[in-house]
Amino acid sequence: MSPRVLFSVLLGIGTTGVLLRNVTGGGVLLAASLAGGALFELVIARPVWNFAMRFASKPALTLESCVMDPATAVTSFDAHGQGLVAVELDGQMVQVLATLLPAERAAGMTVRAGDRVRIDAVDAAQNRCTVSVD
Repeated sequence: MSPRVLFSVLLGIGTTGVLLRNVTGGGVLLAASLAGGALFELVIARPVWNFAMRFASKPALTLESCVMDPATAVTSFDAHGQGLVAVELDGQMVQVLATLLPAERAAGMTVRAGDRVRIDAVDAAQNRCTVSVD
């Protein structure tokens, strides 16, 4: 049970108990309060909550969510295997500094501007990533 559901059920139980305490008492009041709490959750709290959540936005994506995504080389990579790549993030093209995997760099692979690469690791603190040839 989520805290929201628990709170709304308890609020309904308390409100029903206060409203009916002069009418009835004992076990009947307890049963009516429990039913009032469940009814409050189902009829009032849940529909209001669902309506309000229709306006919630999607969570923003971070650079870390781009791991294993394709990217496009913006510049040709230099002799150290470094260059700029562009990746789509939340509908925007973001350019980050990329380094070719050491094994691919040792094998003599080159990346030219416009080539497709795959992001293998991300260092969001320094806005860098490690890529491999796609």
